[in-house]
Amino acid sequence: MIRCFNPVLICLCYIGILFSQNTYPIILIHGFLGWGRNEMAGYYYWGGKTDLEAELKSSGFEVYTVSVGPISPNWDRAIEAFYQIKGGQVDYGNEKAEQYGIIQRPSGKNYTGLYPQWDEKHPVHLIGHSQGGSTAKMLEVLLKNSIPEEASLLLSSAHAGWISSVTTISTPHNGTTLVPLMLDAFPFALNLAPWFGGIDNETIGRLYSFDLEHWGLERQSYESLSEYYNRIAQSPVSNEKNLCSWDLSIPGATEFNNNYQADKDVYYFSIPTFSTEKKINKPTHKPDNNMSFHLWPTGMLIGNDENAPDNSWYENDGICNTVSMTKIGDTIMPPYSGTAEKGSWVALPRLNIDHQSIVGHNASKSDRDSLVVLYKNHCKLLYSLK
Repeated sequence: MIRCFNPVLICLCYIGILFSQNTYPIILIHGFLGWGRNEMAGYYYWGGKTDLEAELKSSGFEVYTVSVGPISPNWDRAIEAFYQIKGGQVDYGNEKAEQYGIIQRPSGKNYTGLYPQWDEKHPVHLIGHSQGGSTAKMLEVLLKNSIPEEASLLLSSAHAGWISSVTTISTPHNGTTLVPLMLDAFPFALNLAPWFGGIDNETIGRLYSFDLEHWGLERQSYESLSEYYNRIAQSPVSNEKNLCSWDLSIPGATEFNNNYQADKDVYYFSIPTFSTEKKINKPTHKPDNNMSFHLWPTGMLIGNDENAPDNSWYENDGICNTVSMTKIGDTIMPPYSGTAEKGSWVALPRLNIDHQSIVGHNASKSDRDSLVVLYKNHCKLLYSLK
Protein backbone atom coordinates (compact mmCIF):
# COMPACT_ATOMS: atom_id res chain seq x y z
CA MET A 1 0.00 0.00 0.00
CA ILE A 2 1.33 3.45 -0.89
CA ARG A 3 2.03 5.39 2.28
CA CYS A 4 2.69 8.70 0.54
CA PHE A 5 -0.92 9.88 0.45
CA ASN A 6 -2.16 11.61 3.56
CA PRO A 7 -5.94 11.82 2.88
CA VAL A 8 -6.42 14.67 5.34
CA LEU A 9 -3.64 16.69 3.72
CA ILE A 10 -4.96 15.99 0.25
CA CYS A 11 -8.46 17.05 1.29
CA LEU A 12 -7.07 20.28 2.74
CA CYS A 13 -5.20 20.94 -0.49
CA TYR A 14 -8.25 20.53 -2.66
CA ILE A 15 -11.01 21.68 -0.32
CA GLY A 16 -13.34 24.23 -1.82
CA ILE A 17 -13.00 22.92 -5.38
CA LEU A 18 -16.68 22.73 -6.20
CA PHE A 19 -17.13 24.25 -9.64
CA SER A 20 -14.98 24.30 -12.76
CA GLN A 21 -13.74 27.70 -13.86
CA ASN A 22 -12.24 26.29 -17.07
CA THR A 23 -12.22 23.09 -19.12
CA TYR A 24 -8.90 23.57 -20.88
CA PRO A 25 -7.24 20.37 -22.15
CA ILE A 26 -4.59 18.74 -19.99
CA ILE A 27 -1.42 17.64 -21.80
CA LEU A 28 0.76 14.87 -20.30
CA ILE A 29 4.48 14.99 -21.17
CA HIS A 30 6.64 11.99 -20.27
CA GLY A 31 10.18 12.04 -18.92
CA PHE A 32 13.55 10.53 -19.81
CA LEU A 33 13.25 7.17 -21.60
CA GLY A 34 9.47 7.58 -21.76
CA TRP A 35 7.14 6.41 -24.50
CA GLY A 36 3.83 7.11 -26.18
CA ARG A 37 0.42 5.50 -25.86
CA ASN A 38 0.96 3.28 -28.91
CA GLU A 39 4.24 1.83 -27.66
CA MET A 40 5.21 -0.81 -25.08
CA ALA A 41 2.33 -3.14 -25.98
CA GLY A 42 -0.28 -1.43 -23.84
CA TYR A 43 1.90 -0.75 -20.79
CA TYR A 44 1.34 2.97 -20.29
CA TYR A 45 3.95 5.49 -19.25
CA TRP A 46 1.17 7.34 -17.46
CA GLY A 47 -0.30 4.64 -15.22
CA GLY A 48 1.60 1.45 -16.04
CA LYS A 49 -1.03 -1.29 -16.16
CA THR A 50 -3.67 1.40 -15.60
CA ASP A 51 -4.52 3.76 -18.46
CA LEU A 52 -4.36 7.04 -16.56
CA GLU A 53 -5.42 9.14 -19.55
CA ALA A 54 -8.56 7.03 -19.99
CA GLU A 55 -9.30 7.19 -16.26
CA LEU A 56 -9.10 10.97 -16.27
CA LYS A 57 -11.23 11.23 -19.40
CA SER A 58 -13.88 9.05 -17.79
CA SER A 59 -14.13 11.67 -15.04
CA GLY A 60 -14.83 14.43 -17.53
CA PHE A 61 -11.35 15.86 -18.08
CA GLU A 62 -10.02 16.45 -21.58
CA VAL A 63 -6.59 14.81 -21.53
CA TYR A 64 -3.99 14.09 -24.21
CA THR A 65 -0.61 12.37 -24.07
CA VAL A 66 2.31 13.44 -26.27
CA SER A 67 5.24 11.22 -27.24
CA VAL A 68 8.58 13.02 -27.51
CA GLY A 69 12.20 11.96 -27.90
CA PRO A 70 13.08 9.79 -24.87
CA ILE A 71 16.77 10.76 -24.86
CA SER A 72 16.49 14.08 -26.70
CA PRO A 73 17.25 17.56 -25.29
CA ASN A 74 14.36 19.72 -24.19
CA TRP A 75 14.56 21.91 -27.33
CA ASP A 76 13.72 18.95 -29.57
CA ARG A 77 11.15 17.54 -27.15
CA ALA A 78 9.33 20.89 -26.75
CA ILE A 79 9.11 21.35 -30.53
CA GLU A 80 7.78 17.82 -30.97
CA ALA A 81 5.19 18.41 -28.24
CA PHE A 82 4.06 21.67 -29.86
CA TYR A 83 3.30 20.12 -33.25
CA GLN A 84 1.67 17.05 -31.76
CA ILE A 85 -0.72 19.32 -29.85
CA LYS A 86 -1.29 22.02 -32.47
CA GLY A 87 -0.75 19.97 -35.60
CA GLY A 88 1.53 20.51 -38.58
CA GLN A 89 4.98 19.62 -39.81
CA VAL A 90 7.63 19.38 -37.09
CA ASP A 91 10.34 21.99 -37.72
CA TYR A 92 13.42 21.92 -35.49
CA GLY A 93 14.54 25.36 -36.66
CA ASN A 94 16.78 26.84 -39.32
CA GLU A 95 19.67 27.49 -36.97
CA LYS A 96 19.78 23.98 -35.51
CA ALA A 97 19.52 22.41 -38.96
CA GLU A 98 22.38 24.54 -40.28
CA GLN A 99 24.55 23.98 -37.21
CA TYR A 100 24.20 20.20 -37.03
CA GLY A 101 23.05 19.17 -40.48
CA ILE A 102 19.90 17.52 -39.18
CA ILE A 103 16.73 16.89 -41.15
CA GLN A 104 14.87 20.07 -40.25
CA ARG A 105 11.41 18.79 -41.18
CA PRO A 106 11.29 14.96 -40.99
CA SER A 107 8.58 13.65 -43.31
CA GLY A 108 7.31 11.16 -40.74
CA LYS A 109 6.56 13.87 -38.20
CA ASN A 110 3.56 15.68 -39.63
CA TYR A 111 0.58 15.69 -37.27
CA THR A 112 -3.14 16.41 -37.51
CA GLY A 113 -3.02 17.79 -33.96
CA LEU A 114 -4.45 16.56 -30.68
CA TYR A 115 -5.96 20.01 -30.07
CA PRO A 116 -5.76 22.05 -33.31
CA GLN A 117 -7.67 25.02 -31.88
CA TRP A 118 -4.88 25.65 -29.38
CA ASP A 119 -4.21 29.41 -29.12
CA GLU A 120 -4.46 32.28 -26.61
CA LYS A 121 -8.25 31.87 -26.43
CA HIS A 122 -7.97 28.11 -26.03
CA PRO A 123 -4.98 27.51 -23.72
CA VAL A 124 -3.86 24.22 -22.18
CA HIS A 125 -2.61 22.85 -18.88
CA LEU A 126 0.78 21.11 -19.09
CA ILE A 127 1.70 18.26 -16.73
CA GLY A 128 5.21 16.85 -17.02
CA HIS A 129 6.86 14.03 -15.11
CA SER A 130 10.62 14.19 -14.50
CA GLN A 131 12.27 15.62 -17.64
CA GLY A 132 8.75 16.16 -18.97
CA GLY A 133 8.45 19.06 -16.52
CA SER A 134 11.62 20.62 -17.91
CA THR A 135 10.27 20.08 -21.42
CA ALA A 136 7.08 21.92 -20.44
CA LYS A 137 9.19 24.87 -19.26
CA MET A 138 11.15 24.87 -22.53
CA LEU A 139 7.88 24.83 -24.49
CA GLU A 140 6.71 27.76 -22.40
CA VAL A 141 9.89 29.69 -23.27
CA LEU A 142 9.64 28.91 -26.99
CA LEU A 143 6.00 30.00 -27.07
CA LYS A 144 6.73 33.34 -25.38
CA ASN A 145 9.57 34.36 -27.66
CA SER A 146 10.22 34.88 -31.34
CA ILE A 147 13.58 34.03 -32.89
CA PRO A 148 14.93 36.15 -35.78
CA GLU A 149 15.59 34.34 -39.06
CA GLU A 150 13.33 31.42 -38.08
CA ALA A 151 10.36 30.58 -40.30
CA SER A 152 8.48 27.87 -38.40
CA LEU A 153 5.05 28.39 -36.87
CA LEU A 154 6.45 27.98 -33.36
CA LEU A 155 9.78 29.78 -33.54
CA SER A 156 9.02 32.69 -35.87
CA SER A 157 6.61 34.56 -33.60
CA ALA A 158 5.54 34.83 -29.96
CA HIS A 159 2.42 33.04 -28.75
CA ALA A 160 1.35 34.70 -25.51
CA GLY A 161 -1.40 33.20 -23.38
CA TRP A 162 -1.30 29.68 -24.81
CA ILE A 163 -0.56 28.04 -21.43
CA SER A 164 -2.87 28.26 -18.42
CA SER A 165 -0.78 26.22 -15.98
CA VAL A 166 2.36 24.12 -15.67
CA THR A 167 2.59 21.22 -13.23
CA THR A 168 5.84 19.35 -12.73
CA ILE A 169 6.06 15.97 -11.01
CA SER A 170 9.43 14.75 -9.66
CA THR A 171 11.13 17.27 -11.96
CA PRO A 172 14.78 18.19 -11.23
CA HIS A 173 14.48 21.94 -11.84
CA ASN A 174 18.09 22.43 -10.74
CA GLY A 175 19.35 19.19 -12.28
CA THR A 176 20.07 15.82 -10.71
CA THR A 177 23.36 14.59 -9.28
CA LEU A 178 22.61 11.20 -10.83
CA VAL A 179 23.79 12.41 -14.26
CA PRO A 180 27.53 12.71 -13.43
CA LEU A 181 27.35 9.62 -11.22
CA MET A 182 25.96 7.49 -14.03
CA LEU A 183 28.25 8.96 -16.67
CA ASP A 184 31.25 8.32 -14.46
CA ALA A 185 30.17 4.72 -13.86
CA PHE A 186 28.89 4.03 -17.39
CA PRO A 187 30.47 6.61 -19.72
CA PHE A 188 29.28 4.71 -22.79
CA ALA A 189 25.61 4.45 -21.82
CA LEU A 190 24.17 7.53 -23.52
CA ASN A 191 26.46 7.14 -26.51
CA LEU A 192 25.03 3.68 -27.13
CA ALA A 193 21.43 4.85 -27.14
CA PRO A 194 21.52 6.54 -30.59
CA TRP A 195 22.99 3.36 -32.08
CA PHE A 196 20.05 1.32 -30.89
CA GLY A 197 17.77 4.12 -32.03
CA GLY A 198 18.95 3.67 -35.59
CA ILE A 199 18.66 -0.10 -35.82
CA ASP A 200 15.98 -1.10 -38.32
CA ASN A 201 14.05 -3.66 -36.36
CA GLU A 202 10.28 -3.80 -36.82
CA THR A 203 9.65 -5.57 -33.52
CA ILE A 204 11.63 -2.99 -31.54
CA GLY A 205 10.05 -0.21 -33.59
CA ARG A 206 6.55 -1.30 -32.66
CA LEU A 207 7.43 -1.43 -28.95
CA TYR A 208 9.64 1.61 -28.58
CA SER A 209 10.96 4.51 -30.63
CA PHE A 210 13.89 6.81 -29.88
CA ASP A 211 12.41 9.49 -32.19
CA LEU A 212 15.79 10.41 -33.65
CA GLU A 213 14.82 10.48 -37.32
CA HIS A 214 15.97 14.08 -37.69
CA TRP A 215 19.55 12.98 -37.03
CA GLY A 216 19.47 10.61 -39.99
CA LEU A 217 20.36 7.62 -37.82
CA GLU A 218 18.70 4.94 -39.92
CA ARG A 219 21.20 2.40 -41.23
CA GLN A 220 21.40 2.57 -45.02
CA SER A 221 21.17 -0.58 -47.15
CA TYR A 222 24.68 -0.05 -48.52
CA GLU A 223 26.31 0.35 -45.10
CA SER A 224 28.09 -2.43 -43.28
CA LEU A 225 27.50 -2.57 -39.54
CA SER A 226 30.96 -1.15 -38.83
CA GLU A 227 30.42 1.69 -41.32
CA TYR A 228 27.08 2.48 -39.74
CA TYR A 229 28.50 2.57 -36.19
CA ASN A 230 31.41 4.70 -37.36
CA ARG A 231 28.99 7.23 -38.89
CA ILE A 232 26.99 7.38 -35.67
CA ALA A 233 30.15 7.85 -33.62
CA GLN A 234 31.07 10.85 -35.79
CA SER A 235 27.57 12.33 -35.63
CA PRO A 236 26.97 15.57 -33.71
CA VAL A 237 24.32 13.68 -31.72
CA SER A 238 27.20 12.31 -29.66
CA ASN A 239 27.72 15.79 -28.21
CA GLU A 240 26.26 15.83 -24.67
CA LYS A 241 24.21 18.96 -25.42
CA ASN A 242 22.41 17.10 -28.22
CA LEU A 243 21.13 14.51 -25.77
CA CYS A 244 19.18 14.90 -22.55
CA SER A 245 22.21 14.50 -20.26
CA TRP A 246 23.10 18.20 -20.43
CA ASP A 247 19.58 19.45 -19.65
CA LEU A 248 19.33 17.07 -16.68
CA SER A 249 22.72 18.00 -15.24
CA ILE A 250 23.23 20.75 -12.68
CA PRO A 251 25.27 22.96 -15.09
CA GLY A 252 22.70 22.46 -17.87
CA ALA A 253 19.78 23.26 -15.59
CA THR A 254 21.63 26.33 -14.30
CA GLU A 255 22.19 27.55 -17.84
CA PHE A 256 18.47 27.24 -18.57
CA ASN A 257 17.33 28.77 -15.28
CA ASN A 258 19.53 31.83 -15.82
CA ASN A 259 17.31 32.71 -18.77
CA TYR A 260 14.00 31.45 -17.41
CA GLN A 261 11.32 33.65 -15.94
CA ALA A 262 7.88 32.65 -14.73
CA ASP A 263 5.00 34.14 -16.71
CA LYS A 264 2.71 36.47 -14.76
CA ASP A 265 -0.31 34.91 -16.48
CA VAL A 266 0.49 31.25 -15.75
CA TYR A 267 -0.14 29.11 -12.66
CA TYR A 268 2.75 26.89 -11.52
CA PHE A 269 2.75 23.77 -9.34
CA SER A 270 5.52 21.36 -8.40
CA ILE A 271 4.85 17.95 -6.85
CA PRO A 272 8.01 16.76 -5.04
CA THR A 273 8.68 13.10 -4.30
CA PHE A 274 11.09 11.36 -1.94
CA SER A 275 11.81 7.78 -0.97
CA THR A 276 14.91 7.94 1.23
CA GLU A 277 15.55 8.58 4.90
CA LYS A 278 18.45 10.14 6.77
CA LYS A 279 20.96 7.72 8.23
CA ILE A 280 21.46 7.70 11.99
CA ASN A 281 24.02 10.32 13.02
CA LYS A 282 24.93 10.99 9.39
CA PRO A 283 23.76 13.58 6.83
CA THR A 284 23.61 10.99 4.06
CA HIS A 285 20.47 9.11 3.02
CA LYS A 286 19.43 5.53 2.35
CA PRO A 287 16.36 4.12 0.54
CA ASP A 288 13.25 3.74 2.67
CA ASN A 289 10.63 1.01 2.51
CA ASN A 290 8.65 2.84 -0.16
CA MET A 291 11.42 2.75 -2.76
CA SER A 292 11.17 0.04 -5.40
CA PHE A 293 14.04 -2.39 -4.94
CA HIS A 294 15.44 -1.89 -8.44
CA LEU A 295 15.96 1.83 -7.65
CA TRP A 296 17.98 1.18 -4.50
CA PRO A 297 21.38 1.32 -6.29
CA THR A 298 20.71 4.77 -7.76
CA GLY A 299 18.98 5.93 -4.58
CA MET A 300 22.09 4.96 -2.60
CA LEU A 301 24.42 6.62 -5.12
CA ILE A 302 22.56 9.94 -4.86
CA GLY A 303 22.16 9.61 -1.10
CA ASN A 304 25.91 9.19 -0.56
CA ASP A 305 27.36 11.41 -3.27
CA GLU A 306 30.48 13.10 -1.91
CA ASN A 307 30.32 15.69 -4.70
CA ALA A 308 26.77 16.84 -3.95
CA PRO A 309 26.45 20.64 -3.65
CA ASP A 310 25.44 20.31 0.02
CA ASN A 311 23.71 17.94 2.45
CA SER A 312 20.23 18.91 1.25
CA TRP A 313 20.90 17.06 -2.02
CA TYR A 314 21.08 13.61 -0.40
CA GLU A 315 17.31 13.12 -0.14
CA ASN A 316 15.97 11.64 -3.37
CA ASP A 317 13.30 9.47 -5.00
CA GLY A 318 15.70 7.02 -6.58
CA ILE A 319 16.40 9.16 -9.67
CA CYS A 320 16.19 12.84 -8.74
CA ASN A 321 17.20 14.94 -5.73
CA THR A 322 14.11 16.11 -3.87
CA VAL A 323 15.57 19.56 -3.15
CA SER A 324 15.85 20.11 -6.90
CA MET A 325 12.09 19.66 -7.22
CA THR A 326 11.32 22.61 -4.95
CA LYS A 327 13.85 25.22 -6.10
CA ILE A 328 14.55 27.04 -9.35
CA GLY A 329 18.01 28.51 -9.06
CA ASP A 330 18.22 29.89 -5.53
CA THR A 331 14.49 30.58 -5.29
CA ILE A 332 12.67 28.22 -2.95
CA MET A 333 9.08 27.40 -3.92
CA PRO A 334 6.70 28.30 -1.08
CA PRO A 335 4.19 25.61 -0.04
CA TYR A 336 0.79 25.80 -1.68
CA SER A 337 -1.53 27.75 0.64
CA GLY A 338 -4.78 26.54 -0.87
CA THR A 339 -5.21 29.62 -3.04
CA ALA A 340 -3.54 29.55 -6.44
CA GLU A 341 -1.84 32.68 -7.75
CA LYS A 342 -0.44 33.34 -11.19
CA GLY A 343 3.19 34.10 -11.85
CA SER A 344 5.00 32.13 -9.15
CA TRP A 345 5.87 28.52 -8.50
CA VAL A 346 4.42 26.75 -5.46
CA ALA A 347 5.21 23.33 -4.01
CA LEU A 348 2.36 20.93 -3.35
CA PRO A 349 2.71 18.49 -0.39
CA ARG A 350 5.71 16.16 -0.59
CA LEU A 351 4.85 12.58 -1.50
CA ASN A 352 6.73 9.64 -0.01
CA ILE A 353 6.95 7.62 -3.21
CA ASP A 354 9.70 6.81 -5.69
CA HIS A 355 10.35 8.35 -9.08
CA GLN A 356 8.65 5.66 -11.13
CA SER A 357 5.82 4.65 -8.81
CA ILE A 358 4.41 8.20 -8.97
CA VAL A 359 3.37 7.43 -12.55
CA GLY A 360 2.17 3.91 -11.77
CA HIS A 361 5.19 1.75 -12.55
CA ASN A 362 5.97 -1.18 -10.25
CA ALA A 363 2.81 -0.37 -8.34
CA SER A 364 0.04 -2.67 -7.14
CA LYS A 365 -3.56 -2.32 -8.29
CA SER A 366 -4.54 -0.61 -5.04
CA ASP A 367 -1.58 1.76 -5.32
CA ARG A 368 -2.55 2.63 -8.90
CA ASP A 369 -6.12 3.26 -7.77
CA SER A 370 -4.76 5.70 -5.18
CA LEU A 371 -2.73 7.41 -7.88
CA VAL A 372 -5.83 7.82 -10.04
CA VAL A 373 -7.50 9.63 -7.14
CA LEU A 374 -4.43 11.84 -6.69
CA TYR A 375 -4.35 12.81 -10.38
CA LYS A 376 -8.10 13.38 -10.52
CA ASN A 377 -7.85 15.71 -7.53
CA HIS A 378 -5.08 17.66 -9.20
CA CYS A 379 -7.08 17.92 -12.42
CA LYS A 380 -9.95 19.30 -10.34
CA LEU A 381 -7.57 21.91 -9.01
CA LEU A 382 -6.50 22.84 -12.54
CA TYR A 383 -10.11 23.14 -13.68
CA SER A 384 -10.84 25.41 -10.72
CA LEU A 385 -8.32 28.01 -11.91
CA LYS A 386 -9.63 31.24 -13.35
